[in-house]
Amino acid sequence: MNFEPEWHARIAAAASGSGFLVDDLHVLTCAHVVGDRPDATVSFLALGRDHAVPGTVVFRGPWRPGDGEGDVAVIRLDEAVPVAPARLAPLHGVDIFDGHDLAAFGFPSGYTATGQISYFHADPQPRLAGRACQTRALDRRGFVLREGYSGSAAYVTGSYEVIGMVISADRAGPNGSGSGVILPVDELNRQWPQLAERIPLGPFGAGPYRELRDILQDVDLPDAHTLRLSVFSGPDAPPIHRRPLPSVLAVVESVAVLTTHSKERVSELVVQLLREVAKRAPHRRNDLHDWTGRHGWGIDPAVTGGSSVDTVARQAWVVVRVASTGKSRRLHTLTIWTATGPEGELDELVLDSMEVSRAKVQSLVQEKLPLAYARIPRSCETIGVEFVLPRGLLGWDVENWVAKGDPVPLGWKGPVVVRDVDWFDSAAPHEIQKRARKLGEHPGTLDTTMRWLDCASTEPEPDRFTPWLWLDDTPVALGLAGRWAAEQHVHQAVASGVPALLWRRTACDPHPEPTTTCPGSRFHRDMAERLRSLRSDQLPGQIRKLRVESGLNDDPEHCGRHVTLLWDEPRRRPVQLGVAE
Repeated sequence: MNFEPEWHARIAAAASGSGFLVDDLHVLTCAHVVGDRPDATVSFLALGRDHAVPGTVVFRGPWRPGDGEGDVAVIRLDEAVPVAPARLAPLHGVDIFDGHDLAAFGFPSGYTATGQISYFHADPQPRLAGRACQTRALDRRGFVLREGYSGSAAYVTGSYEVIGMVISADRAGPNGSGSGVILPVDELNRQWPQLAERIPLGPFGAGPYRELRDILQDVDLPDAHTLRLSVFSGPDAPPIHRRPLPSVLAVVESVAVLTTHSKERVSELVVQLLREVAKRAPHRRNDLHDWTGRHGWGIDPAVTGGSSVDTVARQAWVVVRVASTGKSRRLHTLTIWTATGPEGELDELVLDSMEVSRAKVQSLVQEKLPLAYARIPRSCETIGVEFVLPRGLLGWDVENWVAKGDPVPLGWKGPVVVRDVDWFDSAAPHEIQKRARKLGEHPGTLDTTMRWLDCASTEPEPDRFTPWLWLDDTPVALGLAGRWAAEQHVHQAVASGVPALLWRRTACDPHPEPTTTCPGSRFHRDMAERLRSLRSDQLPGQIRKLRVESGLNDDPEHCGRHVTLLWDEPRRRPVQLGVAE
């Protein structure tokens, strides 16, 4: 038979079901298909009947039997497959393609070897329990949704854009209604936010689309339904939707994906539409003009090439979170993620909240690091390790730890930074996010961005350090040396929300010779000189280079020795994740 898209997947786990490939390593399916299993077997008809790929369940939504809420799971394949992934519709895809014929490729009883296609319509409104959408069979005499379709993609016939995932179907037998339930793309993305990195917008890549969502999220125009008239006229205009689209963003999405023009022409139409939005939403005018200037006249090659998100990512991180259990000062919970997306967001859970004594943290981290590295695509050029620690442990020499079986210190192999666990877990991290954005947007280099305090500094006075940190012109990158590198001042700076903090974990002689320069002042001088011409985003990589240089240098006062860099990435914060290794 002809199974046109190759990304349909057959899943064998707690139950038999379906799934679909979203990049060359990840398959989406239903949580009830994988059940409590930590692993699954995935096969693709395009690769041959006997070609099965094992995989690990790396995410499971908060699904419970009898409840469609959170019925989403993600399987990471043990090896990449040579299959083009599904093309995901934009977040309002179920609204944009309202009335279009949809299909799902499943593996019902009697067709587990070949698969079978079911055709239906989906009702975008009202949402069932506020989340899912009901479907209606196009022809009840044909193949209706039933057991074996769970986890299959609901896609637009002809274009094969995926607008959702089948999670349940009418079980009333051959004479039933033929109805089913799908989770639309926006709900899949809400459950597994990493999906956003796989969603393009017509000719635009996932990155520009994400930026546009941020810009338009608060734009509410009463006459949004008329926006299309500003760019379309005559017979080439797409048909009017049966129901008004729910937002300005949905109107823009529809222009990007519903036209049959060339990619270049679609890009021009979107630019024209956004210029019209800018006229009606002046508070977003500058942002929209900036977006169209950067993205409006070029096409993201990653979109047209059918490559996965892994080919885009170049910098990956392993995120190690150590937090107090509240039971004992010496007992902690240890969690480890990978972060491989282009925006640096948390990706896959490697170890989930294991209780461990403080004395065992290092050995367990070193044991689990090879497993985390194995989860990171080979296309990533560098891998850093980010330690999220309680404030009292920020001075750990984590850059000197090693992965099991590898004698090279972590701080030599890649960037190693620390973060404060209270800010990482905070439900309202607005202050540190604001300062981190300010740091990232600063056009200059670190010689103008970074402020230093050392033994020779007289302002501020130590007992006025905390209010100084809250001044309007407080630095967003701060270096502490000598007496200012004492734990008390480090904690004060971290508590204020400074997103970039550099200090050396050695004290100055309290009674230096009058003719000598104290080590703190020398550290300040040497480090500031080595950083002065860099942008802020180059700081973690430069500190790695200086750590390696210190290993080649016999000077005990080399600025790369015993140095800690606190570096807060505001986009990398915990989301609800599921199954652990």
